[in-house]
Amino acid sequence: MAQMAVAWVLQNGNVASAITGGSGPEQVKANAAAAGKSLSSETLAGIDEALGDAVERDGSLVGSMSPEKRPT
Repeated sequence: MAQMAVAWVLQNGNVASAITGGSGPEQVKANAAAAGKSLSSETLAGIDEALGDAVERDGSLVGSMSPEKRPT
């Protein structure tokens, strides 16, 4: 389940990277392995359907903050 979640995040075009962790070496290795996984369009659609409106897909609403706009 954790690998599927990381793979799903990484396949989102608005995401540059995923910050993951683990409580032990096994979890860290499993999370790293998810980077090489590819979910089918059917699986992605099923996840999106299950999540409904909980996920914002419009990248213009999420956008990154440019260095000049970052608080100091």
